[in-house]
Amino acid sequence: MRTGMSSAPATHRPSHRIWGKSAPVLLAAVIALIYAGGHLTWYLGTPLGRVPVLDEHENLTLANAIFNGDLPAEPFYRAPGYPLVLAGLRALGVSASALFPAALALGVLLHALDAALTARIAGRLFGRRAAFFAGLLTALNPVLVHFSTQALDAVPSLALFLLGLDRLIGTPGTKPHAADWIGASLYWGAATLARPNFLLVWLLLPVLAAFRSPGADRARNTAAALTGSLLFAALGCWQWSVSGTPGFLPWQGAYNLWAANQPGSHGRYYVQTTTLPAALARRNPARVESVVRYRQATGRTDADIPAMNAYWRHRFIGEITGQPLAWLRLMARKAYALGNDWEQYNNKTYAFHHDRSPWLWWNPLSWGALFALGAAGAFRLVATDRRAALTLALIGTIYAASVLLFYVSDRFRLPLAAINTVLSGGALIAPAFWRTWPERHRWLPPAGVLLVSVFTFSRFDDVRSQVTFVQDHALLARAADTIGDDHTAWSEARAALAMQPQHPDALRIAIAAYFNELLNGTAEPVDEAAWLEISRTFLTLTAVGGDFPDLRAVAALALWRAGEHSAAIVGWRGEPANANARAALDLCGDARISTEAFAEFDDDAWRQPLVQIAAARRGVAPPPGLANTAFVHPEELGSRLFFPDQHE
Repeated sequence: MRTGMSSAPATHRPSHRIWGKSAPVLLAAVIALIYAGGHLTWYLGTPLGRVPVLDEHENLTLANAIFNGDLPAEPFYRAPGYPLVLAGLRALGVSASALFPAALALGVLLHALDAALTARIAGRLFGRRAAFFAGLLTALNPVLVHFSTQALDAVPSLALFLLGLDRLIGTPGTKPHAADWIGASLYWGAATLARPNFLLVWLLLPVLAAFRSPGADRARNTAAALTGSLLFAALGCWQWSVSGTPGFLPWQGAYNLWAANQPGSHGRYYVQTTTLPAALARRNPARVESVVRYRQATGRTDADIPAMNAYWRHRFIGEITGQPLAWLRLMARKAYALGNDWEQYNNKTYAFHHDRSPWLWWNPLSWGALFALGAAGAFRLVATDRRAALTLALIGTIYAASVLLFYVSDRFRLPLAAINTVLSGGALIAPAFWRTWPERHRWLPPAGVLLVSVFTFSRFDDVRSQVTFVQDHALLARAADTIGDDHTAWSEARAALAMQPQHPDALRIAIAAYFNELLNGTAEPVDEAAWLEISRTFLTLTAVGGDFPDLRAVAALALWRAGEHSAAIVGWRGEPANANARAALDLCGDARISTEAFAEFDDDAWRQPLVQIAAARRGVAPPPGLANTAFVHPEELGSRLFFPDQHE
């Protein structure tokens, strides 16, 4: 007998074998970090990477309200799960100004987690090589990278979904235990609090637990699968304490359910149907429209949220029961769009931004490719593990149904893309697996993949419309305007106007951007004619009942510079209460502002360039707090703005 040595236990595995089993998972995470991190470094230098917009802005606003404890006394309009995570970042010391880039960095980390989880799940279903392919496909998926660098709930909720799916899949040949059902229920419950589309999937869990558990464990596992309801109860109590109204689902859902299924809707993305005043349009248009249309339809002047939601649900049910065939046709259109390769608009059009990113434009990986590969992988899984295949099919079908009820916008189908990616790993390691099928059934896998490929890459029903690009141009122009990038704001606003000549945001941004370039001396003279036409359009549209008097005063300057002095003066005289218009009249010599009149201007008026220039000509100093905003050579600048011919 030799002392100091013992036989290794039967369960011991050498470290290199452990590394070999985990290598695809770790490799997927590393590649995802590199790829998404590279895209993020570029994106942070763009206007949209520096300014949160639309849903991003709402998420950050809600997160800061949660952290500061000043939530409005009303039910949650949007799901608070993701903003709660962002509020957690604030609690960890992230400042309000740093929250947006921190949220984008968190998205990159979660993308790496998603890649690792898909690799892990595919490895359990198909083996180590499948884990490598599935992880790589997730890490390099440009759509996922695109969403990982946005302050949205898409990637965080996907991570929670995959964590729950990982608990369900488990080791091949084994059934989930109570702890697995608890974990899956908590993960999918948390995903529902971030993205309510997961609610139907969560409700599937107790059904799966009942059917997949042996008799002795059925009751225990079914109860365990309901554990996530504790999260719903906690959120319901939280909302009750904030607003006096219990509940865990956001109140935007009822109107969106109607809007996505109303007559005339295509259901691919939200389309505003009501013309809103500019002051309201700058807020969430769907939220404002739901209240406006409710008041118009009912004649009520209040906006009781439970009553309003009941009204929209009633309209939805009435549409289905009253026009079932029309609704089924709409569902068929939405199902086609859901399965199509084109990424439908949601705040942004993916194709528009894909082509502008140096990290994404070259990448051909798409939903359609994953859908076709996933179909092949599904046929393979049916042959090797029918129970797992049925589980994935049920989960995918239930989730797809929840998406079809609302909009089939691209970020809502990311969980389906993840399932396809897992299955794709199984297809790539054995592309000729179908030859092992019985001869009479051997035609099914290739026929199925061919059918899916034709379906996903077809172009019927205007499914690949680029009409939403106008919103992307306008969104980019708005972000550029916010950070003071006048050149980009001008060019993107003009691109939007080329598609929609009367786009209200684009008109306003274009007028302001070129005026700012005139102030900075960076304006291109060749663009002056375009600025004049844009200003004419804007003045025509806002002639009756329009707002933005400061911009109307600036637009009239375009007429003055073009030699249309009478028209410009008429425009300025039509705004007697506006400081910019009064300053313009003074600078062109049509009227004179007394020294005492400047004292009447508030701080917002003093921030207007024309007011500052006119004040400098009169020898009036700006208020002390605004002295650092004054122009260095106001006399020369005023002369250059109003008498350009003298400076050519």
